[in-house]
Amino acid sequence: MSDPGERPALSVRDLRVRRVSKSGAFELAVDALDLFAGSVLAVLGPNGAGKSTLLRALAGLEPPARGSVEARVVGPVTMVFQRPIALSGSVAHNVRVGLAGRKLTRSETAARVAEALEHFDIARVARRRAATLSGGELRRLALARAFALRPSVLLLDEPFDDLDPAGQEALSLDLRRVIEDTQVAAAVVTHDLRRALLLSDRIAVLLGGRLAALGERDALLSRPPDVAVARIVGMANLIEGEVLPREPGAELAQVSVGDCERVPALTRLPAGTTVWVGIRPERLKLDVGRGEGLPFGKAQVRSVVSDGVAATLLVTWAGHELRTHLLAGRGLARTVAVGDSVTLSVRPDDVHLIPRDAPLTADA
Repeated sequence: MSDPGERPALSVRDLRVRRVSKSGAFELAVDALDLFAGSVLAVLGPNGAGKSTLLRALAGLEPPARGSVEARVVGPVTMVFQRPIALSGSVAHNVRVGLAGRKLTRSETAARVAEALEHFDIARVARRRAATLSGGELRRLALARAFALRPSVLLLDEPFDDLDPAGQEALSLDLRRVIEDTQVAAAVVTHDLRRALLLSDRIAVLLGGRLAALGERDALLSRPPDVAVARIVGMANLIEGEVLPREPGAELAQVSVGDCERVPALTRLPAGTTVWVGIRPERLKLDVGRGEGLPFGKAQVRSVVSDGVAATLLVTWAGHELRTHLLAGRGLARTVAVGDSVTLSVRPDDVHLIPRDAPLTADA
């Protein structure tokens, strides 16, 4: 993870990229963005938000109408596209050809090719024709080709697209390891929030061509600045409420939801503030008397879905549908069923309040 005082590997300032197509005009606006060595920035946002346009601008493939993208390192800025292609010839040849013209000796070239193939576990298919590779192997080849260049900045556009869950997990773990080993500064565009969280140190959220949020991963997940960003980063539980007057000497505030329900929170917002109450699904607990949070109400289980690793529960509380996660095959996940009555609990510092009348979070 980057040091705040560290010199960026790549810096964006006052960037504007304008595009005109049959569907209309689009502008990407990013006032400031930095990439740091050994750190991964995940770029999230809905379709059409400008994620791939930003990546192309960072790579120098999209000329800005205004502003600058400045690489402050010696090594190249390399981009791996969403749809990797295989050239004719062997897998090793596909990596080797990218090094042509770089004034390397034959032994230096061979060493780089071998190292890159080993990085992504495709050394065993080095002599195979690249055209015969599977989709997952082809993506690994594209990454090996990029890393053979010894980039200082690596830009990845949907690197896990079309891979099955096992392939996504294996590739993301290998990619994270190689980034840490090489200390490349990386930015990755992906629609898969889970993959983004596994890879990233920081998160940028684009909405409508604007940089809506930028911050350290865990901080942004826990304290998104507004409702739109909260939904993008997976804060699925968002309900309307109002901050109640605090009892004399009380450390905790209470937020009213509906006619009589209450949620505990740590906040400096004044009484009477109308808010969105945000609780991440992994922070909402089913209370079993272990002191994991403060109980705040009874709910009824509406559905239970398990993928064998995690069980996702939808429950209804105060007329709202909330989501929580359990570890599949253990504890309550083994016994809870649709129709069960459960007690919800949460730690007050895991309750995030977003004022309804403010564009950015005023809560600390």
